[in-house]
Parts: sequence; structure tokens; C-alpha cells
Amino acid sequence: MSDKNASVSAYRSPAPLLARQLRGILREFIMSLSLIDFIAYSAVIFTAFVIIRYFIELLQISNLKRRAVFITGCDTGFGHDLAIRCLQHGMPVFAGCLTVKGSENLEKVSKLLSGKLRVIIMDVTKKEDILKARKILEDECPQYGGLHGLVNNAGITSKEAYDDFLTLEDYKKVADVNTWGVIQVTHELKHLVKKTKGRIVTVASICARVVLPSNGPYNVAKHAVAAYCDTIRQELRLFGVSVHILEPGFFKTPLIDFPKMRAEMSKGWTDAPKHVREEYGEEFYKKSEELSLDFLQTVSSDRIDYVIDAYFHALTAVFPRPRYQVGWDSILLFIPFSLIPTPIQDLVYKVAALRLPKPAACR
Repeated sequence: MSDKNASVSAYRSPAPLLARQLRGILREFIMSLSLIDFIAYSAVIFTAFVIIRYFIELLQISNLKRRAVFITGCDTGFGHDLAIRCLQHGMPVFAGCLTVKGSENLEKVSKLLSGKLRVIIMDVTKKEDILKARKILEDECPQYGGLHGLVNNAGITSKEAYDDFLTLEDYKKVADVNTWGVIQVTHELKHLVKKTKGRIVTVASICARVVLPSNGPYNVAKHAVAAYCDTIRQELRLFGVSVHILEPGFFKTPLIDFPKMRAEMSKGWTDAPKHVREEYGEEFYKKSEELSLDFLQTVSSDRIDYVIDAYFHALTAVFPRPRYQVGWDSILLFIPFSLIPTPIQDLVYKVAALRLPKPAACR
């Protein structure tokens, strides 16, 4: 072996030794702490993290007037208000609306705002509508430097009923919009977002973390769309595209229409097969209907601006979050509940079910 090779093999970087020494010092420090000291230090570190993150998240990307976004479901609710928020900041907005009435309402409001609005009438369940939107975006986005953000906002709620009162069509109807609609739109438009190394923002739900009885189709669809977004977040990272999920709790949007929900629940009872009605009994069905609606009325918030803030942050922040838990019910109730062991969750559901009468067949 030459002297040169010998000298190279003999050389060892001091980094591993230094790392071991630091680990040893840190271990000794932690072991010397009392429980109270450990809690105090942990609280200080956590507080520092929250404060630092707060200020970092205030940083906003520049030149919003050239950050074009496409938002689905802009007729009412979150999509409508997000489109207005973006227009207020001068952003070019391509707004997908299901109805002409919805598009006209949005256009009327947008006339006094600085951003440029382009409405596209589309149904996210129809391939031809999505392809039409794709063509418009391919033709018009280059003037803004491309498509900065895709927002999958369009969604519907499901029939509130136990699974025995539902059909496969009830599940398909919700999944067509809340899951397959998101996937179809993303498939057709993500090439535009790749070009700008932009962002894809999708609304899931707290129901992607915690299931609610009587809400099967919605629970299933939101779990699926959250899993899809988690998957493409890892895949599109290779292209510089970031993917973000919103997990709002319950908010008083036009989707939560209590008179309509009561009517659908009543229809669910009359449409159910005779053997199902006999198995559960009308007393059980009506009480479960009452408890479901009471729960929604209790936890639903009218602070829709919380969701719009999260959407806008995901689109415009220098350091957006991968996930946004939105609403106090989401942050303080559902997220903590999702983290506890399944047997304890089941116990909570069991206790909550004590308010229900037994199904007729179980008495």
C-alpha cells in the first residue's frame, strides 16, 4: 500500500466521535432532570416551537398577481369565499361552478375586486367538463406564468343513516364527487402544476380521522381522498409540487341544510326494506336521527373564515403545512380522539349509544 493510501485509510473523520460525545452529554443531562424539570423544559421547547412556527408561517410568497389558481365548487360555501379572498389579493382565479346561478353570483361580487376571474361551468363527475376546464387552463394560464395552485374543494354530504338503510348507490353518489372527482380533476391538471412547481390543496374532513355513525358514505369517501393526497404528496415531491390537506370540523355551510337533512332521513325510513324497518323499529330510527342532527347543530361553527384562512395559507405561504386541522371541534375534540387507542374509542361510542333505545330485534 502506498504512503498516500495508508494516510487516507488512517484518517478518520471526527464527526462520529463528536456525535457520540454529544449524545452522551445529552443523555446525562436528561437523566439528571427531575420530573418537574423535564416537564418545564419540554414546555419551554414546545412554546418556543409554536412561537417560531407562528412567525415563519407569516411569510408569504411574492407577486400574487401572477399566481393563478383553479378552484372547484365555487357556487357557494368554502369555494365561493376562497375565490373572493384570492381575488381580493389580486390573484387570477379560475373558478369551477356547477350552476349558472352560482357563476353569476360570483361574477357579480368579483366586479369590485382587483383579481381577474374566469368562471368555468363544470361538474367534477363528468370527464368532458374536466377536459373543457383543462383546455381553458392550458390556453389562459401561460399569461400568468402557469397554474400555481389547484384547489379540490367541490364536495357533497351523505345521507345520514345507518348502513342497513343505505344502498351501494348512496356510497357511489358521494364517492363520485368527494373521491373520484378529486382524482379525475387532479389527473387532468397536475401536469400544469408540475410546470410551475406549484401546489395541490384538497379538502378532506375530520371524518377522515374519526368516523361518525350514520355517516358511512361520507366517512368512506373522505378517508379515501385523504389517502390519495398522502400518496401523491410523496410522489409529486420529486417534481417540486407540494400537496396539502384540509381537515375541517363541522361548519354551517349550505351543505349542512338541516330541513333538507330531516327530509332525507324521513325518506330513508320509508324507502328502507320492510325487514330492515322491523329489525330496527321506528323508535330507534327517529331517536338516532334526532341525536345526529342535535350533534351537528351543537358542534357546527359559523366561522367559515377559519377554513378560508387555511386554504389561503396553503396557497400563499412560503412554508405551508402538509395538513390543516380547522375548527375548535377538530383541534380540541376530534384530533385528540383519533389518537387514543381503539378500545377506548369503542368505549366512548358505546357510552354515547346508551342514549339510543335498543333496536326492536334486540329487545
